[in-house]
Amino acid sequence: MSTIYKNIMEDIVENKMKQIQETLGCCTCENCRCDIIAYALNQLPPKYVVTAKGEVYSKLYTLSVQHDADVMAALTQGANLVAKRPRHD
Repeated sequence: MSTIYKNIMEDIVENKMKQIQETLGCCTCENCRCDIIAYALNQLPPKYVVTAKGEVYSKLYTLSVQHDADVMAALTQGANLVAKRPRHD
């Protein structure tokens, strides 16, 4: 049996993107959406977990107001950059 690890920051950023994408004021086609998420993930520290218990503890940490603000800021910055230079046709 192999050990499974996961960066739960990916889920957190994707979920937040779904919540706020209409307010970002830029294209949210699949290419632009992925570029915004990739930018945000590169700005935020990863949160790797190995066990379900670790995932629960890490998700509790992400409920903090500061963490939510950091994710929102990274997504907003990504949206601003993507709006200036979108990669879609």
